[in-house]
Amino acid sequence: GDVLLVTGNLGGSIKGKHLTFEPRLKEALWLVKKFPIHAMMDLSDGLSKDLPRLAAASGVEFTIDETAVPCTPGCTPDQAWSDGEDYELLFAVSPKTTERLLREWSETFPDLPLTQIGTLVPAGEGSAPSFSTEGWDHFKRIA
Repeated sequence: GDVLLVTGNLGGSIKGKHLTFEPRLKEALWLVKKFPIHAMMDLSDGLSKDLPRLAAASGVEFTIDETAVPCTPGCTPDQAWSDGEDYELLFAVSPKTTERLLREWSETFPDLPLTQIGTLVPAGEGSAPSFSTEGWDHFKRIA
């Protein structure tokens, strides 16, 4: 039942966005000091690779609101789902915490969006998004 949130906008590494990213260290420290974060990671391989990893490590699955995934201007939802090298934070919190977290986030980091994109659900209850691409694979062999 945990809520999934992501900082910033996703997609755009193909256009060089990853060359100017800002690590979310200050934001991550703020989160863990102020809220009981149940799981958190950076999105380096794309939401399509990293979200399933986060869920699997927690022994659960996920549902995602595809219309909520925050896209970098000029990027498609498929790119936001799979480009990788976003270096934004993906994290899970109790639904009881979400409203206060969103309010305090907007007061503390007014120029950095924080978006609720889905929920963690028990194993067997997840659903795969309709996005067509699969994310970045560092070890994929190219024939």
